[in-house]
Amino acid sequence: MKRCLVTGATGFIGTHVVQQLLDEGWQVLSVSRNSAPMISQNHEHIALDLHDPAAVDGILKTRRPSHLIHLAWEATPGKFWHSTENFRWVSSSAFLLDAFVRHGGEKAMLAGSCAEYKWENSPLDEDISPLNATTYYSASKLAFKGLAEVIAKDISLVWARIFFPYGPDEDESKLISYIFREISENRLLAIQTPNRAVDMIHVADVAIAFEKLAASDATGIVNVCSGNTCLPHEIALEFAKLMEKPQLEEKLLKDIEKHRANVTVCGNNAKLAAFLNGKQPKSLSEGLRSYLLLQAKRSP
Repeated sequence: MKRCLVTGATGFIGTHVVQQLLDEGWQVLSVSRNSAPMISQNHEHIALDLHDPAAVDGILKTRRPSHLIHLAWEATPGKFWHSTENFRWVSSSAFLLDAFVRHGGEKAMLAGSCAEYKWENSPLDEDISPLNATTYYSASKLAFKGLAEVIAKDISLVWARIFFPYGPDEDESKLISYIFREISENRLLAIQTPNRAVDMIHVADVAIAFEKLAASDATGIVNVCSGNTCLPHEIALEFAKLMEKPQLEEKLLKDIEKHRANVTVCGNNAKLAAFLNGKQPKSLSEGLRSYLLLQAKRSP
């Protein structure tokens, strides 16, 4: 049985990745700053400060995972773009990867970001689209990528560029959670970038992608995206339909006409699709329905 070390395991994406790995029969060693319950007999969780080199080396030396999925990074909503914590994560991530290689690691899956690209109104392709880091976050991700390619030159390495993940357990400040609240309360949207259409991918599909890529012979850069884009008001319209709010639907259709996309951030997902065995990512409607299901589950 392959053992996979997952960092950032209690985060938004990490919790889904851990569960997906366990569902597929992996042995999982998950780490985060805080303790967390074990999910199954194939799961071990360790509270670990990834900025502590001695502690990191000790875990890699004793546990010797065959695979690494590195998700941990500075991710404070609204702050991570320009936080100097990004610099610290470049150094700590490089040490983690080096320790993983030194202690017999076979394959590393590292989380990159679509923010590394120069956003153009054409599908962003792993092999030909230009890069343009404009924030501390995107520049730091690219800096780590360069180091990783040297550190992991003798093992399998995937740089997974995640686009815009969403899901009902995301931080409440995230775009789709905001839209969900507004439509639930019969309010129209106040959006800073109403003309920007982006590639949204449900967090469950992100988890599936990471597991499939880890289990495959994939290497290099892979976009983790849906290959489709949507505007904020299109998301709102879909929620209005799901919640059966026809009066809001009429108003939102007018807003969509008013806010045509002038910026499109869409990923080419052909490379990822080759490893998904024909499984398609959730449609927007399917993905948004998960918000209603979770709300119903939480209601008394």
